[in-house]
Amino acid sequence: MKQIAILLLTELFLGGCSPKASCQYETVKLRQDNLEQVLEAMTLKEKVSLVVGGGMTGSSIGAAGIIRALPRLGIPALELSDGPAGLRLRSTATTWFPSASLLASTWDTSLVRKVGKAMGAEALAHGADVILGPAMNIHRHPLCGRNFEYYSEDPLLSGKMASATVLGIQETGTAACLKHFAANNQETNRNNNNVIADERTLREIYYRGFEIAVKESSPKTIMTSYNRINGIYTSEDKNLLTDILRYEWEFDGVVMTDWFGGQDAVAQISAGNDLLEPGKRRQRRAIIKAVKNGTLPEWVLNTSVRRILELVSDAPSFTKQAQDQSLTETGNAAIARKAAARGMVLLENRDALPFNDSIQKIALFGVSSYKLVAGGLGSGEVYAAHTVSPAQGLEEAGYRPDPQLGKRYISYMDSVNRAYKRKWKSITQRILGQGLPAEMDPGTTAIARAVEENQAALITLGRRTGEFSDRKMEGDYLLTPTEKELIDNVSKAFRDAGKPVIVVLNVGGIVETASWSEKPDAIILAWMPGQEGGRALADILSGKVNPSGKLPVTLPVHVEDHASHRDFPLIEMPVDWLSFIGNKQTKPETDIPTIDFTRYREGIYVGYRDFDKNGKNVAYPFGYGLSYTDFRYSNALAELEDQKITVSCQISNTGDRAGREVVQVYVSAPEGRMDKPVQELKGFVATSQLEPGDSQEIHI
Repeated sequence: MKQIAILLLTELFLGGCSPKASCQYETVKLRQDNLEQVLEAMTLKEKVSLVVGGGMTGSSIGAAGIIRALPRLGIPALELSDGPAGLRLRSTATTWFPSASLLASTWDTSLVRKVGKAMGAEALAHGADVILGPAMNIHRHPLCGRNFEYYSEDPLLSGKMASATVLGIQETGTAACLKHFAANNQETNRNNNNVIADERTLREIYYRGFEIAVKESSPKTIMTSYNRINGIYTSEDKNLLTDILRYEWEFDGVVMTDWFGGQDAVAQISAGNDLLEPGKRRQRRAIIKAVKNGTLPEWVLNTSVRRILELVSDAPSFTKQAQDQSLTETGNAAIARKAAARGMVLLENRDALPFNDSIQKIALFGVSSYKLVAGGLGSGEVYAAHTVSPAQGLEEAGYRPDPQLGKRYISYMDSVNRAYKRKWKSITQRILGQGLPAEMDPGTTAIARAVEENQAALITLGRRTGEFSDRKMEGDYLLTPTEKELIDNVSKAFRDAGKPVIVVLNVGGIVETASWSEKPDAIILAWMPGQEGGRALADILSGKVNPSGKLPVTLPVHVEDHASHRDFPLIEMPVDWLSFIGNKQTKPETDIPTIDFTRYREGIYVGYRDFDKNGKNVAYPFGYGLSYTDFRYSNALAELEDQKITVSCQISNTGDRAGREVVQVYVSAPEGRMDKPVQELKGFVATSQLEPGDSQEIHI
């Protein structure tokens, strides 16, 4: 009986041998030059095993998922790791790089490519074959909880940044994965939300960045989004995945679902979604049944299998490519620090920065001055060995943070942490972990003492947002009453004493600034800067690095000024985890606007396109950012040749500090029958580091 049971298990595992003598292929092992032979040798069960993932617990390195191994055919398992801001492994610490919004603020494709290469090398060192990133959805509205993972409100900037990241990652042999294709612009009910948008809007805004990245960087994989577009789940949309992505853009890699995405496994394979992750038994059963009854032609399944075999045959786990882990650790931290400093945006500076030599003692206010928000929650989080807070970074740079304030803040955070550990936690809290403690009120006595004993004040305001939910207006986009009072009291006390006050925004998405921006002497948008954020901030404050970051988004006066605001969910909605994991969405009796469906009534007028068209005032415009030095533009020239316009000019550093400039080219269309934006970004370049008096000729 035991022998019979063992034989049956073996038959189930290997898929058995068909009467057509497929057993003769048992010795066929995958090579890069015999994919068709291997495909012919595969049983139906083996094919299905390859297109349906091996679950979330099958990874040997603690990655998000795997492509199943088929030992009979010499096919190893491939490790798929979360990675928009660095490798996310449960088994080991890795480098936490800056968020995508910060990287986009550098406007420097060369630097971003180096970050991608560092990620790819680290993946190689830890045994990951595919990095599930970059994420490149559009910042349609400031309250999207996942904006920190995305680059910009502009598709050109998004596409160029994603291209640079992919090129860097894949330079190492690791595969990149563009996500989430497409129109994943809200977290609220993202698994069932139906985006209703016209073809022009989708093509010009929400598909355009993906098109640029596909054509310029040839990513090996792409991940579909959870949502529907005009009634069809993106992972089941043949027009999107086959007609547009493959036929029009000539993408030839693997398309995979987001984890538990979509509803119908057969429809997904039919549409051109090759890989279903993390994989469920019922998906395998459904595909096998469909092939056997003719609903799914086997040649369609073979097409997906062939693409996966191509991915496997080029993957590090198959080629045995390796990277020395020790080579990545120190070097990657340095790259993370450099990128973080280059992407911080100086919003205000009334002769307060960089700190002069007289400033040594600094009063640090705000929880995030002592607990850096390195990145966001969910799949964009990284388990880093350390994160450097502003307090630590300033101390390492030779400054002396106020010790009494430090003790008070750390004691407060410890008490909050103890209380959190004792209380009951929801499933969402258990998955995402503890958020940032509410801001502490230090009191007027502590502020008065700090004025007497320090030469400057730094207020760091933090926000920890992420996957699964969108941001709230109160206490998130808008400052809390405690935060407002902190800025008011500290700014008045220090400025009355002739001492500078700096506000640092350690946030994943933008916050309201117009009501309080005149109170401090300087404001730095530090975004979520990764593990080296505190050191990078100290580099900016001290003047070691000249701020050159430019905004990849518009900061409005009021969030309601965004044209998309009327069609964005402002309802706090808990995650239905059972439906999410089970791939089963219950159709509501009544569709609720912005929850069950979202109309993109603003069309192409997203971000600055809308503000320009309607003449709305903004707090800080797209592409804006201050510097410690000055630049002069001269000898500007536009030349037309072979239907391509090249813009050139000379950039000169006329200030007294070394620095970089970002040159941006906007184009206005002539008046015609089609409604067009006032102007659109069509090209950009970051200069090299220019010493005072130096010049550089640029071409775009």
